[in-house]
Amino acid sequence: MSMTQRYGKKTIYGRALTNEMHMQTIRIVVAILALICSFTACGRDDTPEAQIRRYVEAGEKAAEARDIGDIKKLISEKYSDEHGRTRRDIVAVTARYFYSQKNIHILTRISELSFSDPDRAMLQLYVAMTGQDVSDLDALLNMRADLYRFDIELVREDKEWKLRTADWRRARSEDFF
Repeated sequence: MSMTQRYGKKTIYGRALTNEMHMQTIRIVVAILALICSFTACGRDDTPEAQIRRYVEAGEKAAEARDIGDIKKLISEKYSDEHGRTRRDIVAVTARYFYSQKNIHILTRISELSFSDPDRAMLQLYVAMTGQDVSDLDALLNMRADLYRFDIELVREDKEWKLRTADWRRARSEDFF
């Protein structure tokens, strides 16, 4: 019978590990694997379309977390729209919405995506906003949600996509399907 079997201790290179050391080793290995997976995933699908999809996901996560700082990072300092709104105005509107809602859950659907040049994207995005978890379009049918269509222009600034201008209006549930 080996020493490990007799005393029930885990060893690495012949040295006994405490439970805390064992758990720390597992956490480090998991973190390394997660980093490797994220690096390989980024390298594999780093097309402009994939970048835009990640941008939309980041906006969705920031809104659900009610994180106005992360929302602000997604908007160009040069933002302006046909109604005369600036970046500051958009951040203020968003902050008021966050303040008025206890819970925010979002479901997005990209309807159209095109690039007028490598650093400029036009995006038509449908967004459902609700106070309940909405995991898919089927769940959306059975709840009340604010539905919007956003026509968005994104520009790449310092290798990051930013919102340059947007127009939005109410959407119908049929627009999501």
